[in-house]
Amino acid sequence: MKRPLLKAALALGLGAALCAAPSVLAQSDYPSRPVRIVVPFPAGGLSDSLARLYGRELQERLGQPFVIESRPGAATNIGAAHVAQSAADGHTLLVTTIATNALNKWAYRNLTFDPHGFAEIGMLGINTLYVMVAAQSPHRSVADLVKSAKESASPLSYGSFGAGGPNHLIAEVFRRSTGIARLLHVPYKGASDASVDLIGGRIDFMIDGATINLVHSGKLRALAVAFPKRWPTQPEVPTMAELGHPDVTITTYFGLAAPAGTPTAILDRLNQALRAIAAVPENDKKLLALNVMAMPVNRQDATTFMRQQSEKWGPILRSLNIALD
Repeated sequence: MKRPLLKAALALGLGAALCAAPSVLAQSDYPSRPVRIVVPFPAGGLSDSLARLYGRELQERLGQPFVIESRPGAATNIGAAHVAQSAADGHTLLVTTIATNALNKWAYRNLTFDPHGFAEIGMLGINTLYVMVAAQSPHRSVADLVKSAKESASPLSYGSFGAGGPNHLIAEVFRRSTGIARLLHVPYKGASDASVDLIGGRIDFMIDGATINLVHSGKLRALAVAFPKRWPTQPEVPTMAELGHPDVTITTYFGLAAPAGTPTAILDRLNQALRAIAAVPENDKKLLALNVMAMPVNRQDATTFMRQQSEKWGPILRSLNIALD
């Protein structure tokens, strides 16, 4: 090779190496210290349990502690805003939900972050919600509940975990689909408070999935599942579609995201780890015990799925005239 050509080849090779260096280094050096997984809900809930399950597995695979940090409030907006403003180096991650990515964009007027601006890593899993009543409730079916709501002199009450959240929205879709004129919305700080009042008869029903263990223990009764098909751990519970209300469906989900600008190599490494964790049969059983089904997909598919959920719920939120500060 002539000397000028040799110099040109060396220069091109060095330039390519320099261009690739940040990504290669990011993957080989990551994580270089403990990683925080921010959960935008109170400790002890489903998001927290999922974060701890995956966090333990990620620690084993990647060699650094994955520390769970609870930052609840404002329907996930407090935790999400914190992560959005964190360094884009893969050491601060966010557990995302349908509220974070799909609902809050339409429900809140003055967000300090872009719900679609996160670098999506992948999915922790999907779950769904059930129409639930107390075990001693006279309502043995959705038809009973709807009949009572239409005939009662005062509106039946239902619990949710905050205005504009998935429990609230699907209950309003339920009301509209079944032709109920009025329901009384009672927002709570979390699932445990709402379930205590439901068991005690202080509210009439709620549409929830986080308290499915109380159905298993006999304290609550599931009348229907708001999912397109019957859920594997509750195959005896009919779907709302089977009962004539196909629009009363919701796929709630949990994802993992990083601040915008996080190197692609880091995102890919984390995605590969999440998919490997979900592929372990024992972990699949653990997820189902939490009322969650694994969804091991690549980053692009995870992003597409979340955007589709946002597109679905945007018109619904607008039609319900829900706008929060």
